[in-house]
Amino acid sequence: MQKKYVLAGAGLALILGISLINWHAATPVKQDIHTPQTHPAPATIPKVVPPPLSSQATEDAPLSVQLDRLVATHDPENSYEAYWLIANCDTFNRQHDRMIFDMEEVTQNRNLIPYRGMNDSEKRHDAKLCAGMTERMRLSRFDYLATAAKAGVSGAIIQVAEEGPFGDRTALTTRPDDPLVQEWKAKVLDQLAKEAESGDLLTLNYLWSHTVTGDALIAKDPALTYRYAVAQGLIYRDLKGPAANEATMYAPEGQLMMSIVDLKPEQRMAERAAAQRIADKAREASKH
Repeated sequence: MQKKYVLAGAGLALILGISLINWHAATPVKQDIHTPQTHPAPATIPKVVPPPLSSQATEDAPLSVQLDRLVATHDPENSYEAYWLIANCDTFNRQHDRMIFDMEEVTQNRNLIPYRGMNDSEKRHDAKLCAGMTERMRLSRFDYLATAAKAGVSGAIIQVAEEGPFGDRTALTTRPDDPLVQEWKAKVLDQLAKEAESGDLLTLNYLWSHTVTGDALIAKDPALTYRYAVAQGLIYRDLKGPAANEATMYAPEGQLMMSIVDLKPEQRMAERAAAQRIADKAREASKH
């Protein structure tokens, strides 16, 4: 159920040509409607917006107890939840606010994304919960994240990429020739590519949006931009039908795909075939 809501939120953002995973706006984009003054001010949107946590991870038990319960299951999905519990607390302790997943932002408040800033009750909850986070806990999130990424939990390798080499986001630019950084980079890029080629929508979205311009980790690559974007459209077509906004937005010969990358006709044909293979894999995987 969590993945369904996360993808629904991503789809809303994609309709606008915005990647939920690589947002550059400081606040959520809204339609031009009146917003009550009592509505909490939205927090700054991080590069990767946390998924909604399960009820097990949002109870009133102390942070250490919740982490112990999640880790004791030896389930990589729960390791990923443990990572987000700590990451959320780390964000809250630094910013005194964080993004909250709330579909009512879309269904009732007519916002374009299902995230908002925290209300007073949620801030009190996190203030109590996160006060119990030790430095050892804060650093342990990398171990939980590594467990989830190794198991192929959707979204985990993206978080590894966002956290940077060994938790140092600056290492890619300050120590690019460090053998350990280069080894980390090669492994992360390899897993990102494998998950994208398998049809994981979160990874496809992450890579297409980053290959448009390139950065310290991911090189600019118009061919891959086209492949991964078109693959998303094909997968959404299978999931929601050919009239789905995501399917039409990423149509191979649509306005976005024709304007955002400059490829020769034969290159487009080759990458479109590669995108179709990705969509075929995703369709087969959904049957199991």
